[in-house]
Amino acid sequence: MKIKFDPQPLIEKTELIEDEDGLSRFFAALKNADIVAVDIESAGFYKYYSRVNLIQVASRKHRAIIDPQKIKDFTAFRDFCREAECTWIFHGGDYDISMLARDLEVFIPGMFDTRKAAEFLGMNELGLRSLTEKYFGFSLDKKLQRCDWSRRPLTPAMCEYAILDAICLVPIYDLMVKELEELDRLGWVREECDFVAAESRKAKENNHNDPYAFKIKGSSRLSARSMAVLREVWRLRENISERIDRAPFMVLSNQALIDIARQMPRSISGLSVIKTIGREFLNRHANELQSAVRAGLEASLDDIDPPARVRNREILLTAWEGELAKSLRELRDDLANRLGIAASLLAPSHAIYDLARLRPASIGELNESEILHKWQIRLLAEDFIPLLQQEPPLESRKSRRRRKRRPGS
Repeated sequence: MKIKFDPQPLIEKTELIEDEDGLSRFFAALKNADIVAVDIESAGFYKYYSRVNLIQVASRKHRAIIDPQKIKDFTAFRDFCREAECTWIFHGGDYDISMLARDLEVFIPGMFDTRKAAEFLGMNELGLRSLTEKYFGFSLDKKLQRCDWSRRPLTPAMCEYAILDAICLVPIYDLMVKELEELDRLGWVREECDFVAAESRKAKENNHNDPYAFKIKGSSRLSARSMAVLREVWRLRENISERIDRAPFMVLSNQALIDIARQMPRSISGLSVIKTIGREFLNRHANELQSAVRAGLEASLDDIDPPARVRNREILLTAWEGELAKSLRELRDDLANRLGIAASLLAPSHAIYDLARLRPASIGELNESEILHKWQIRLLAEDFIPLLQQEPPLESRKSRRRRKRRPGS
């Protein structure tokens, strides 16, 4: 279904809010809004620290671009989140909700995620551009998607690009709700979105001390010694990027890290022949880079390889449990095909493995296990429970083997 929708008049009436008084007035005007659409922009593509650089909010009657670089006190936004009874609309909202919670202590109580709704409607293309094409017949211009949103002053083009997504979410929500109600799937979407929102509100910081973070693409074929060098050079890049607040790949590319780790040059002249190292970086940080390579060459190899191999393996399953998982997957795939949705939405692969290993044998046990969400249990329990009630043969309980994670599903 397509409708005629011209966002331009709404864009022209958008307010730019740069102070606390304006923020308070805006959220006071939203007091009786039934739906509030939110989108954020960050400069994470350019910066080491990904921060909320812009917030776009739209209801049926009001629209605003909120500048967190100018506003220090977000009490009005926080109070509105606690008191309002509106439906919050996002597209791919897990990231936005976590960023608002982490950076501004603004905790969105729940959401309707149009990207998640598109999955439940069986759509193949889930981006917001695809949704505007489907419902409005026009495509969003994404040329400013990689814009540096920390830059000020905001240009008219930046403001128009930013608010357009939030404006479009309002009618898209209405159209999607109607389709979901016709399919009797609206409850599934709301349940799933509530779970995603609750997880996102936890707002955990990125763990840059993850001992495996340095295992970038291309590192799996390196020797243990090269991996040790890679770890030290990666740490140096992280420290420099953090110090100057610049995205790590813009400081030194991943390919440069791999080339250094593979060649392990012991001198500055050896570093200088590696073409993937930028001249500016080498001029500024050659001594630090040489020290990092030396540290990797002298480091212990005890903690380099085995932990990574273990982390990339699947949970322990017996051969019988593996067959049970296969049967569960086949039932799931058949139902997903009949519903016209992705099988992983109905029950992700890790859930299938957990079910096969733990075998919750009743609806009560399924609920207590928290492996599946309640809407998934309602759909799958009738087919799954007879399989999960089976007891394995005695000999299959004695040996377990590691199974590599299967791609997809």
